[in-house]
Amino acid sequence: MLGFQETLPDDAFVLNVMHRLARERRRRRLILFVFGLIGAAFGLVGAVLLSEPLATLFSGLPPMGTVQITLFTVAAVAFYAWFMNEDVDLTV
Repeated sequence: MLGFQETLPDDAFVLNVMHRLARERRRRRLILFVFGLIGAAFGLVGAVLLSEPLATLFSGLPPMGTVQITLFTVAAVAFYAWFMNEDVDLTV
């Protein structure tokens, strides 16, 4: 009398739910893939549009000045990392 006597859903119901879940998962992956491709295309177009102005900017600078600015920037980042005691863990 105290036993629970409810019938479990049949296998067809469970298979239907699993198929709907798989279909929604495929739809989600397709949407993410399409919008990822659109984003990549916009990024590529932006890079192409900016490549000429950046090339003219860096071609107008003296090479030694560009190297010195790069070295100063790297030194500033290294000093900041040392001063703030930032440990970079390179182990995997």
